[in-house]
Amino acid sequence: MASDPRDAIWNETHQLLYHANYTEEIEKALLARWVWLDSATKITVAISSAGAALAGLVFWRSADYTFLWPVFTSASALLAIISKQLNVVDKVKQHAAAASELAALGVDIGTLLVRMKINAQFPVADFEKRLLALRERYRVEIKKSDYDVLLTARIRQRAQASVDRARMVPKLPENSHEQR
Repeated sequence: MASDPRDAIWNETHQLLYHANYTEEIEKALLARWVWLDSATKITVAISSAGAALAGLVFWRSADYTFLWPVFTSASALLAIISKQLNVVDKVKQHAAAASELAALGVDIGTLLVRMKINAQFPVADFEKRLLALRERYRVEIKKSDYDVLLTARIRQRAQASVDRARMVPKLPENSHEQR
């Protein structure tokens, strides 16, 4: 028995949507972590440099806190160096762009799925071409991703759970428009 090529296009489109959504979730989580690191570094450096003279005097006058100021300024300097070495600003830009591109890709894949639902007898050659173009966009986006030091198994698990929850959203019955 021959299978309808529309089924293959349908299945591959759903699979691509799943992968794009999963990758988008990872990019958004990594973006949040890099933004947090960038913000923490900037705040720490600002506090240690802007209030250095005043805070130094306050800490030096109280013998109980004398050790805190050198520890704080050293931590601040270390954070600034780490931030510079890890190219935090570039990472924020990279993950923001990737999350945005993947979100747009997800919408485009969803649009293709809607068009296939509306026209169940869609032209195979045309929709195959559209699917392959979307797959190429996904491939290009994935190729831009490098190893990320902040990517953990926990981020992957949360992304997986988020995408799985989104797929379990209850759907209306096929003829729901007729039931009104």
